[in-house]
Amino acid sequence: MTKIPKRREVKNLMSKSINVFRGRKALDEITYTESPLEADLCYHFEYDPQIISYQAQPLSFEYFFEGTTHTYSPDFEVYYDDGTISYVEVKYVADIARIENFNEWEKAVRKTASKHGKGFIVLKEDFIRQQPLYENLLNLWSSVEIEIDKEFLSHLITVLDQKHETSISDLMTDEFLDQEFEQIYRLIFERKLVVSLTQDFLSKSTIVKHSGESYDCYL
Repeated sequence: MTKIPKRREVKNLMSKSINVFRGRKALDEITYTESPLEADLCYHFEYDPQIISYQAQPLSFEYFFEGTTHTYSPDFEVYYDDGTISYVEVKYVADIARIENFNEWEKAVRKTASKHGKGFIVLKEDFIRQQPLYENLLNLWSSVEIEIDKEFLSHLITVLDQKHETSISDLMTDEFLDQEFEQIYRLIFERKLVVSLTQDFLSKSTIVKHSGESYDCYL
């Protein structure tokens, strides 16, 4: 008899270290994850322009592996701007090394996901916490609720129109004014400003430029 798909209520699991994340793209108002690593992946989801929404602990499904029917509860279900959907499994590298036949298990789950018209991805901490990207995303996310001052934004646009690209400190009217620094971080996270997040840790010497996207949403 086929089981009725359901979502796991991880927030009620007393034996787990439950993490809470409030995302903009998340389908749930509050995202509960079973591990800090899963919560850390949400920063990538929020920043990735190809991801339009995601949900932790989506509906489970049955799959066949090693002669037995099993129930699988994905860590995430991710929706992309091209209309595709993928399940995501989050794993520590050390955990994978301890699991027998992990590659075969992965193939079995992927095969079943494909029958549902969805992809299946395994993401590990060497991707999720790669530096300097991981720390940069955390720092940028901390500024996403900062209000954008229209006067400062006008100044920033004028400077970049003149110089094409320049350092963050050159965009600031006062390099010791943290609020301006935080506003620039928000503009970077929302991809109004372009920087490299994978080459170096963000600082006031980081070079930025226009992304080409409109700033009208702040005006």
